[in-house]
Amino acid sequence: MKRYEIRYQILNIALLFGLAIAPAIQSANAENENLAKQLSKAFRSAIEKVEPAVVSIQAERRTEPTTNVQGDVPDWFRQFMPPQFRGGPQPQERRQEWQGTGVLISPDGEILTNNHVIAYQAPLGNSIENKIADKINVTLADGNFYEAEVIATDPQTDIALIKIKAAKTLPYANMGDSDQLEIGDWVLAIGNPFGLSHSVSQGIVSAIGRTGTDVPVGTSMFSIKDYIQTTAAINPGNSGGPLINLDGEIIGVNNAIQTAGAVAGNIGIGFAIPSKLAKRVVKDLKEFGKVNRGFIGVEMEAGDDWRDYYREEHGINYGAKISGITSDSPAEKAELNEGDVILKVDGVKVRDNGHLINLVTQRLAGDDIELLIFRDGKEIKKSITLMERPEQIAIAQNDIERYLGMKLSTLTPELAEEKGYASTITGVLVSDVDPAGPAAEKDIQAGDVISEMNDKSVQSVDDVEEILTAIIDEMRSENDDDRPILFKVHRAGSGSHKFVAPYITLDE
Repeated sequence: MKRYEIRYQILNIALLFGLAIAPAIQSANAENENLAKQLSKAFRSAIEKVEPAVVSIQAERRTEPTTNVQGDVPDWFRQFMPPQFRGGPQPQERRQEWQGTGVLISPDGEILTNNHVIAYQAPLGNSIENKIADKINVTLADGNFYEAEVIATDPQTDIALIKIKAAKTLPYANMGDSDQLEIGDWVLAIGNPFGLSHSVSQGIVSAIGRTGTDVPVGTSMFSIKDYIQTTAAINPGNSGGPLINLDGEIIGVNNAIQTAGAVAGNIGIGFAIPSKLAKRVVKDLKEFGKVNRGFIGVEMEAGDDWRDYYREEHGINYGAKISGITSDSPAEKAELNEGDVILKVDGVKVRDNGHLINLVTQRLAGDDIELLIFRDGKEIKKSITLMERPEQIAIAQNDIERYLGMKLSTLTPELAEEKGYASTITGVLVSDVDPAGPAAEKDIQAGDVISEMNDKSVQSVDDVEEILTAIIDEMRSENDDDRPILFKVHRAGSGSHKFVAPYITLDE
């Protein structure tokens, strides 16, 4: 067969093949277009169910009147000033305003939102006080404007319930079951990012059960975290708004975002409080005005250094390590010890510190739970009766981080030997240091041991908390902005110690 005949036959075969597959390609394109239209229709249907119930929230805080700069103007210059300023310093009231989102969850005006949307937190001794905004205004989807009252708040989960009074039945959204969520599910976020009312964004569920210390929690007082992570765009102003599924149900309350350095906008990593947790909190708030949640009374070791050791030496790659025991707590009564690792709660493996908090706080005060503990190379079972978690928990450890720029844990003999110290040394171990903080400025490093603070011996983190709290209270009473604190610092391998005095500065 001649070459041109072969080419002719090949061309014919190609044409016939093209004619044969063309309908299949057209059919596939049509099917894809149909699927896209169906998804778009599902988005629209879900939004139509919830969007009328989404509200914009504006909060306002008034501060004490202050004297303006006019008080520093020389008398000879006042003649050149407007008449209203010639009389000397004028008291000026300052206002701080912020905004967020909420969603109506009942026809009589109940609104679910974040605590940090309608409140702010202020230092109170060695704890945090949750202060409600002086005025909370709500704008509905139809443009009507109302002033809201606060039913109750739960700063520990950053949930708040507020209410407006309207002379009509209001549209509301239904709560869904976040336990039914799976990674990859489509979700939609509705809110008021940067003041752009009723903006909608779409994405998928990236992860569920996020509890790690790297997850932001806004201004929540405590780290009770059980987040849904999503790629749906969440930005400043979205806080408190609903994360919904394609059935038009609330399956999360948008709460926080992960940012990239100075970038304050969405980078595809957002977090929402699951509807299961929100429903439980709202139920308790309506019934009791607070949330009843279990408490065992332990402080937990931060960082991952101990995990590396336990993984290599004992083959344990999960759990939460106890670094301190609260006095008169269930943990103390059950004879838990510093250094114990809590492996399981009622048979459920503890992934990390945040997971332990969630497992315990999901139970009620008075409930009995069984802990599996790892101690001295052995597993031990402990039965504990939970007490009610306090509404205010001392945050002096947070004050240590805030004012000194370091994290501490009580030093045990086992931990001392693990870090290269004699088992007889006592004090607190520096587990982490903020490179821009006061401790770092004085060359305090992770792994150092502090045995004295202002010439007082410290045996535990509680001792440091007590001394620091007294110093801060004294500084406030004396209007002292900054003050040095003297530490006796030991470093493994050096065989010696040094005294350093980083300055703490009150930032209130």
